[in-house]
Amino acid sequence: MTSPPPVRDVLVVGRRRLELVNRMVQDPDLRLSLITEPDCLPLYPPVAAVELVDNVQNLDEVRNAALRLMNRRPFDAVVAPAESSIPTGGYLRTYLGLPGIPFDVAHAFCNKNAMKARLRRAGIPVADSRLVPLADSVERVLRAQGLPAVIKPVWGDGSANVHVVRDEAELAELTRPDGPLLGSSAYNEPPFLVEEYLEFEDEYHCDGLVRDGEVQFAAVSKYIVPSLRSMGSVFGSYTLPADDDAARAVAELHREVVRAMGLADSVTHLEVFRTRRGFVVGEIACRPGGSGIPRNLLRAYGFDTWEHFLATELNNPLQWRPDVADGSFAWVMFPLHRGVVSRVPDAGVFADLAEVEEVDIKVKPGERIAGTLYSSSMSAVVHCRTDLPGDVPDLVTALQERFTVEYETPVPVS
Repeated sequence: MTSPPPVRDVLVVGRRRLELVNRMVQDPDLRLSLITEPDCLPLYPPVAAVELVDNVQNLDEVRNAALRLMNRRPFDAVVAPAESSIPTGGYLRTYLGLPGIPFDVAHAFCNKNAMKARLRRAGIPVADSRLVPLADSVERVLRAQGLPAVIKPVWGDGSANVHVVRDEAELAELTRPDGPLLGSSAYNEPPFLVEEYLEFEDEYHCDGLVRDGEVQFAAVSKYIVPSLRSMGSVFGSYTLPADDDAARAVAELHREVVRAMGLADSVTHLEVFRTRRGFVVGEIACRPGGSGIPRNLLRAYGFDTWEHFLATELNNPLQWRPDVADGSFAWVMFPLHRGVVSRVPDAGVFADLAEVEEVDIKVKPGERIAGTLYSSSMSAVVHCRTDLPGDVPDLVTALQERFTVEYETPVPVS
């Protein structure tokens, strides 16, 4: 009689990214301990042990919390499922001698200044950039860079608190102590990164699987609208065939970036711009892409990004081959605005469109939308399939004409 596998003790460090935790609590072979912040704890399912910290990015605070948890039982692995906790997870692995992404690599993936410096040294094309060490240097560094320019926190998640500064009026607004950059959140604080504003029309993402330092799988998609221009409008992306010229170029760039970043095992999400001077790398993450991307990759290739991410975090190799489906797969995310929702179309509004295969409506009449809205804030997401990638833009236009959420009274930013 075969004995059951031993239970593995896993430490999870994170804020609000729950996809992995919700999977892990269903696995009887895993026993979870958690380090999170007080306002995030109510979001989590029950786990074996919990330690609370003021900030999951504070390495000293999290290390001491981890040692208190280890005083009860040792850990076999550390899982850090979000941008905000990936460097902390890497630090704990390095400190405790555990397998997985080490601190230097995790830090380079999440600190945008360190990332760009590493890529620049490897000869990979990135935007020119300057570091803003303190808040009172924002105006000086922006002027030195020249307008228009882009400014973002060095430690940031996705498109949160990314600003394009086009002229003197926007510069004055941004540099106010209570303005959109400095006064928006305790997590959006110096240092900042100022980058040249790249003129481009097309933006792509490449999502991959890396094992033993080699890219085992990579899929390239094109954004419907570049992410910095998508706030308040329809957003999404669609898959490109592997033999598409742009897909080939982006996939090769992805391979070079993975090598330069020193990544051994994880999933990746790379952002690339097509400019007049060629393809330029925006950023790369060693975690699954957000919004509708994981679902789209699962439908198009059978690639479960969260399953593979968890396997790499736990050092459990998966035997997997892509199952490429016919057509181009798209996800289309409809915007969310502040206010009280008065009317929402139902899913039947797309019933006669054969390309629409899944509809997920996120809001309902009477719901009050307030506070900070992010690039991932949505009123609905639709998953579609077309015969060719070139069919997607016309389909998006048809979807926009049919799905409009109406609001009563605007709600001020809080």
